[in-house]
Amino acid sequence: MLQAAQAKGLTTAAIGKFGAAFIQDYKRGGIVLDEDAAMPLTFARELQKAGYALPRNTVNAYDAGALVLANDNGDPTAPIPIQRMKDGQTANPLDRTGALSRRGFRYLTDVFVDYILPNKKPDLTIFWSKEPDATNHAYGPGTYNSIDATKMNDEILGRVVAKIRQLGWEQTTDIMITQDHNHSTVSGDVAHFPFRGIVDGDVGSHDPYGYSVSGFVRTAELLTRDGLKAYDGAGCRDVPTLSGVLFDSSRLHPARNDVDGSVCGKPQKYTSPRYLVPKPVPAGGIVVAANAGSDYLFVPDRDSGTVKAAVVSLQSRLQFGAIFVSDKYGDVEGTLPMSLINTENTVSGRNPDIMVSFTFDENAAVAGRPGISYASSVNRRGDHGSFSRTDTHISMMAHGPDFKSGFYDTLPTANVDIAPTVARILILNMPGARGRVLEEALKGGPSVTEYTVLGKTYRSSRKTGLKVKLPTDLDGRAIDPSLTTYSVELTTKTLSKGGMSHIYFDQARAVRE
Repeated sequence: MLQAAQAKGLTTAAIGKFGAAFIQDYKRGGIVLDEDAAMPLTFARELQKAGYALPRNTVNAYDAGALVLANDNGDPTAPIPIQRMKDGQTANPLDRTGALSRRGFRYLTDVFVDYILPNKKPDLTIFWSKEPDATNHAYGPGTYNSIDATKMNDEILGRVVAKIRQLGWEQTTDIMITQDHNHSTVSGDVAHFPFRGIVDGDVGSHDPYGYSVSGFVRTAELLTRDGLKAYDGAGCRDVPTLSGVLFDSSRLHPARNDVDGSVCGKPQKYTSPRYLVPKPVPAGGIVVAANAGSDYLFVPDRDSGTVKAAVVSLQSRLQFGAIFVSDKYGDVEGTLPMSLINTENTVSGRNPDIMVSFTFDENAAVAGRPGISYASSVNRRGDHGSFSRTDTHISMMAHGPDFKSGFYDTLPTANVDIAPTVARILILNMPGARGRVLEEALKGGPSVTEYTVLGKTYRSSRKTGLKVKLPTDLDGRAIDPSLTTYSVELTTKTLSKGGMSHIYFDQARAVRE
């Protein structure tokens, strides 16, 4: 989108979170200011001349010696440290030190509002806040620090709007606000891993209004325990609390100490051994790309027997939810094809062989925020990426002269619709853009009654004869005899108007009976 604007001769700016902001203008055709660097070099030098510090890694964006940081530059985008419990690994959800990125984003906002807007006058800006994502990951949604992170975003928006008004641009500026995802609290099934109070930085007794002490899942370990050859490329993990505190206060993964490095390759505490990827990967090997709310499984030799065995392992463990399998394996019992959710790549080898969401409960609440999920993230109290509505349903807001006033859009939308909508407003040439123009939200646009929305549920075949293992037993000896079948339900919404249709993902979940 920014490249299309630049091709038209417009000035662009990408501000905010490292990686996420930079990738919006990875060809560096406009102004980029993220937590890592200020680009291009002329802009970085301008900021120095104006008395601003630079993100510490800015010097690494250019040839050696091209830029030198001032002696008092410091590290203006450094986050504050996470306050942890006595175990030294898990964030304390009772902490009240505030948003992790507040200091860094105060700096980024200062530069954007006080220098970039009045001096560079960008025609199109993407401002990507790191919050409340970063703080939610550490402390979990609904906590004091999470709320402070959301407040920080309000403050940033307030400053931007005030500056736009001061510059006299209010009648010519549109603002769109969205999220790349929502957030779940990382937690296992509360029937097996009850919430607990936090007392003096340690795990306390059962408390239905307490905090999660479970939820971490290492897929490579469970596949290995089920007799498969699985690797995730990571060393030993030390997850003392979120790997699971059981009803009787025992630990699902007891703490261990590798005093001589024979297990981990170096002396350290651990709760799970290393699963490094061997070279070459053996026949029947599975490489797991841990992705928080869902995991991606790659089978390098494309052996269909291995794929089906991995699927049965996942179906048999309650920690795992909906499973999608690459179309090249045909109909795999109890799964849906990846093409159904548009994740089957036309280029061979560019997509996983199996995608699996972790099991979620959209109703269980922690800190007043409904939505919990198992996850493969390490020592995080909050995460995303599952196929739960808690994660996939987000907010989108728009304000400005090109949008209807006081309009509540009831039609399904997604972030993929932003680029074509902006392209319509700015008359950009983006013929390959996916998504749709949000015409119903634009002034002079059609009424929502001119569209039809059709909900649809896709159901996989049923896998029968399973022995479903309880999450309280890593080796799978304890089973739930009442559960023997597995299937997947995917729900979508199809929006249609004038012969054009757009399909939106709603949620996908496992059904065990």
